Parts: sequence; C-alpha cells; structure tokens
Amino acid sequence: MNFFKQVFWVFVLCCVGEVVSIFLPFPMPGSVLALILLFLCLLSKKIRPAQIDTVCDFLLGNMAFIFIPSTVSIIAYIDVFKNILWQFIFICIATTVITFFATAYAVKLTMHILSKKGGNKNA
Repeated sequence: MNFFKQVFWVFVLCCVGEVVSIFLPFPMPGSVLALILLFLCLLSKKIRPAQIDTVCDFLLGNMAFIFIPSTVSIIAYIDVFKNILWQFIFICIATTVITFFATAYAVKLTMHILSKKGGNKNA
C-alpha cells in the first residue's frame, strides 16, 4: 500500500474517533478513541500492520516535531507557571521516572510471558 493510502486510513480513523467523541455522553479525546479503533482494527485483522507500517514509521521517526507546538504553548504561558514552576518541574520529572519504570516492568513482564509460552527464543 502506498504512503498516501496509509495516511488516508490513519486519517479516517482519526476522524471517526473525533466524531464518536462528540456524541459520547462523557468527555473522551478523539485521538484516544482513534487509537482504540486502530487497536481493534489490528486485533480483528481488518487492518494489517503492513498496511500502515510506512506512515507509522514516519510518525514515530518525527515524533519530536509533533510536540514542538505544545512546548511552545507552555512557554507562551510562562507567566502563569512562574508561581508553580518548581511543582511543575517536579511533576514532569516524577512522571517521567514513573513512566520509565512502568515501561521497563511491562517489557519485562511481556518477555517473561512470551518465554513461558515459547514464543520468544531470545528471552
């Protein structure tokens, strides 16, 4: 599948997620719904990983650029953060460490489960 078809299907899932989030009786980001939809499509084999691998590799490779607008927005509101700057920095560092350890243990658990099933010869 060429790059533009892959972008089209990812975009369609994003749009569906946004539309569904409008009609939900509780607040839920459309992007989260789109990820859930993508996950369900991959599980049900409606979409195969090969059908979206190029666009996903591109997005993962350029992820740093995706976060530049939100970083600039935070800097634009620095006067609001002046009063709570140390708390904000502490929360950023703490959540980074927590995310690191949660990811490490999730990988460790996954490797353990795969090695018990015999699915991972490298573990």
